[in-house]
Amino acid sequence: MRHHSNQPARVRSALSRLRQILMEPELLRASWVQMKHPCGRAYCRCAKAKKHWHLSWYVSQSKNGKPRMKCVPREQIEEVRRWVSRYQEARSLLAQAGDFYWDEIGQRK
Repeated sequence: MRHHSNQPARVRSALSRLRQILMEPELLRASWVQMKHPCGRAYCRCAKAKKHWHLSWYVSQSKNGKPRMKCVPREQIEEVRRWVSRYQEARSLLAQAGDFYWDEIGQRK
């Protein structure tokens, strides 16, 4: 097994940041989706024309091969956005480290 000090600095840095992210409590595997929809109130202007539909933020993910979405309440948007962002950063860092080790296969003597 290769000692960590023999890893390139970019891999050590990626793994270090990945450990930091994984120590934080909130992480959400999802994507952000913004959708328009009518609110359902007969007196609202959105009932008259599609161009007046309301914008809402959703998180989307697939589970057991099926897509699912959940509307994010306004007061939680920034918090949930951080959760999704942490997951996406962790996924990118994991890919960087994995690419390095992929290239290492067959290179050791």
